[in-house]
Amino acid sequence: MDTSTDTTSPAQRRLAPGLRWGIKGSFVDYVRRMPDGKGSVGEGATPVGTGDLFYEYDAAASSAGDDAGRQVWAFRGDVRFSGHFGMLFVRIAHPWVEVDGSRAVLTIEDPQAREGAPRVPLVTARLERIATDDGSVVWGADDVALTADGVTLFNDVYAEGEPFDPLVVQLPS
Repeated sequence: MDTSTDTTSPAQRRLAPGLRWGIKGSFVDYVRRMPDGKGSVGEGATPVGTGDLFYEYDAAASSAGDDAGRQVWAFRGDVRFSGHFGMLFVRIAHPWVEVDGSRAVLTIEDPQAREGAPRVPLVTARLERIATDDGSVVWGADDVALTADGVTLFNDVYAEGEPFDPLVVQLPS
């Protein structure tokens, strides 16, 4: 199916287990307009649709949850943006959605890929379970906002709380 002309929402499509997220459309468009702007995907991330990225589900790194209901949904993929002759570099790799009830924090690997560095909280989200016809487990979030640590990743261009694109998570049934 050619998703570039598909008008159904990401939540309405049957997804493979993984994370589908456009990050921030205006940022991606900005990088595309730069004379030297580049984007790359790998290690399990692929572009889908007209601006979304898909990160594969990583069952081995995910957790089913603890007694308090907290769980981690882990994903594989490395997405990079660059431009301004090396002055702009944004890496969003191997995201985890750390869930506590309906609240979630999407964290990423250290953008500089330093071994043993703590994960970076990038955005917060309020999750809602999405009904599906096939019984799969799908969660969506329209309320996605940049964290203080995310401000640094985007070179202080966006303020804490800046809205980011909605995301959809499909988990294995």
